[in-house]
Amino acid sequence: MTWEADAGEIGVLQCQGNHLLTGSNSSRVRLWEVGAVHDMRLLGRFSNEEHSEKAVLMKQEIQLDGTIVAAAFDTSIDMGIIGTTAGTLWYINWSENSSIRLVSGHRAEVNDVVFSPDEEYFASCSEDGSVRVWATRSTELLVQFQVLNQACCCVCWSPSLSRDGFRLAAGYSDGTVRVFKLTSSEMDMKLRPHHVEVTAVQFSAKGHVILSAGNTGVITVSSSENGETVRVLKDHRGAAITTIQCVQKQGREFGLEGTEVWLAASADRRVSVWVSDWMRDKCELLDWLTFPAPAFTGEGSPPPSLAAFCPSDPSLVVYTGYGVEKELSYYSLSTKQMIKKIAIPHWATCFSLSPKSHYVAVGSKDCVMKLIEANNGRFQDFVLNDSLQKCHFSPSGSLLFTVALNELLLWEVHSGSF
Repeated sequence: MTWEADAGEIGVLQCQGNHLLTGSNSSRVRLWEVGAVHDMRLLGRFSNEEHSEKAVLMKQEIQLDGTIVAAAFDTSIDMGIIGTTAGTLWYINWSENSSIRLVSGHRAEVNDVVFSPDEEYFASCSEDGSVRVWATRSTELLVQFQVLNQACCCVCWSPSLSRDGFRLAAGYSDGTVRVFKLTSSEMDMKLRPHHVEVTAVQFSAKGHVILSAGNTGVITVSSSENGETVRVLKDHRGAAITTIQCVQKQGREFGLEGTEVWLAASADRRVSVWVSDWMRDKCELLDWLTFPAPAFTGEGSPPPSLAAFCPSDPSLVVYTGYGVEKELSYYSLSTKQMIKKIAIPHWATCFSLSPKSHYVAVGSKDCVMKLIEANNGRFQDFVLNDSLQKCHFSPSGSLLFTVALNELLLWEVHSGSF
């Protein structure tokens, strides 16, 4: 006998006693009552479609978040686990007609992951166009923002909790920046500051503006209130921006007026450092760093140029990238000179500085995450399943995220020991 069990292609079948479970690429899982089939088979009543439809009865249906690819149920098919192509495991209870999301992940490459300032949440974004917000303690998925047919390349949090709650800014492959409100789980604003892929996005230290940049090296400063373009900086034009970071620091230490200091690093091994006061429309160049390097002869593209302020002393800029040596370089904005270098065995694909200790996490294409104590050079290696794209310490320094392809790992970091 045959019957139309689903409009989509059925990829999962499980039968036990009088019940049959089907799962399809229409994201539906269905429970069928097939007890009458045995009686009709004995009577030989499978001569037409009418008899077939009377032999089966769809009891229940649950819509999930992707193609059903796996199922494991108890002997009565009353309770079980369903897996989908969205990277989610669901607990299904037919007697309660309920579905509970157990584990969820990105099905495509993860491009960025960042902690909220209070460390209660973290956000991740992926090539599949999704931004997902998770609870840090339980790693439970709280909300997902999905943009179709675009990759989400970078994401950042607003710096503090306002009356409207935290906001997220995300940069996409179509040149747009979208701002989402966590409290309402809705998009708050859509900006189009670029015509190329957005490679970096960051709220200013006080949250007044959003800085974004793309493959062309043009940095756009937009109002975080209405999305209006405030300023366009073309100093890095011709090379993709890899990093933007903003910190609160008085510019008078460097002889300039401003309440914030921020930096941008580009793929051509250049780092610009700026002093700004966005409320007074002030933005002045403080320093410009260029790191020499021989011609790149390896396969693919050279390692990325990465830079960050030292958390314990923002007048220090830490840089790593393709150059004469594999190393982390510490540059003083006050003395205008390099004060320290730390040798590393592999070209870095990502790095992060702990806000509360001397630890530096460095990732590479060699599937190794190296945790270094910057004050004495001690280190420990951790092997992962793929090359590392991102690593980020939490604001307290007690947690560390690493991203390798679509694998997102959360590490605990203990002060004074590895």
